[in-house]
Amino acid sequence: MSVYLVKILELLSLNIEFDQSVLRVRLSTEHDVELLWEIDQFTAEHLKALTVLGGQYKYRLSFHSSWDSNKNHYISFLTKTYKDQSEKIYFPCSEAYVNGLKAIKCNEHITQISIVTPLSETPSLIDLLETEVVAPKKFNRKFAWISVALMCILTIISVDNSFLHKVEIKKITNVKSESMSKENILNVEETETITGSSVEKTKPSNESTTSVKESAFPTEELNEVINFNIQEGNVALTFDDGPSKFTKEITDILMTYSVGGTFFFIGNNVEKHPDSVQYVQANGYSIGSHSMSHPNFAKLPSVKQEYEILHTNRLIEEIIQEKVTLFRPPYGIKNETTIDLMNLTNSKMVLWNSDTEDWKSNNANEIFKNVVNTKASGSIILLHESQAVIDALPRIIEYLQGQDLNIVSLN
Repeated sequence: MSVYLVKILELLSLNIEFDQSVLRVRLSTEHDVELLWEIDQFTAEHLKALTVLGGQYKYRLSFHSSWDSNKNHYISFLTKTYKDQSEKIYFPCSEAYVNGLKAIKCNEHITQISIVTPLSETPSLIDLLETEVVAPKKFNRKFAWISVALMCILTIISVDNSFLHKVEIKKITNVKSESMSKENILNVEETETITGSSVEKTKPSNESTTSVKESAFPTEELNEVINFNIQEGNVALTFDDGPSKFTKEITDILMTYSVGGTFFFIGNNVEKHPDSVQYVQANGYSIGSHSMSHPNFAKLPSVKQEYEILHTNRLIEEIIQEKVTLFRPPYGIKNETTIDLMNLTNSKMVLWNSDTEDWKSNNANEIFKNVVNTKASGSIILLHESQAVIDALPRIIEYLQGQDLNIVSLN
């Protein structure tokens, strides 16, 4: 019987020189092995913008990638972890980076990747690089094959020696914890940054960091103070009244279909579900304010309107560390005071021209029919966070894609 192990690729350090960018990564299966990976400047710059290595966060590189035809480049993601918290962060990458991921995953040799962990520290090196690990009772019958494979690896290291001379490693830190699972990476007390022929040690930073992410999904910039629709050929799915217990599942459905989405959050709910706010933002979706307590703005004095908008913005901004510029008034009701506040805060009011009335029917079939019966091209579709919307959402997306429409996030 064969045992299959999950491969984990942890990013340890990133060094960008004028003519060379090098990742130092730890490949974990049953044991650990450290690799030096020379990558292109395009991918390196995006990774650098997303990570602060040596602090409290750890970063796992995904082996998965996809092609973004709208932006004409590949998209991959990394997982940022801290204790039991994690978030996915998408970033643009090159074809060369994608090929490197495949080489590591499939144990293929390319000149851009070199093993730097000494063989003396990893006596079962062949097991480190195998996805399929043979049970002990079959090991003796494969001893000859393993010996040949070890000789091949030694030859590969010899061939790659010229690359290793480019970045000389004076010390290899091999940190392992037998009591830990492979999904939880051990915190390292000090990290090393590769700089030329030396290794620079840096102590972990205690400061929290926020990643600046580029959305992996189609977006449309809104240019008007008040917006009822968008350009033809595009359609926007918008979700009101969150965050809620449904937020993450809605986000996951949008991600599955690689389409955009925009969430309008109520301040009182933001205080209850800050993790859902972070989840939406971490996966590249747009977030706007939907007031603090969902009142009728036409009945509010200016000072109360200002509180409902600005206090909600602050709550969201503290979580996502980005300025909130989108606002949807409850019930779509506004007055001149509301519009003045939009101008004063450089915000954009997002209304709609397609109402699914999902709150009224609370029925997935009726919600889908309301989308089908409207002119979808150029529309901003109003939805609310609910189980009925979750049930209808895959059918809605497939229908809109069948109309050759780009499903966009709003900015």
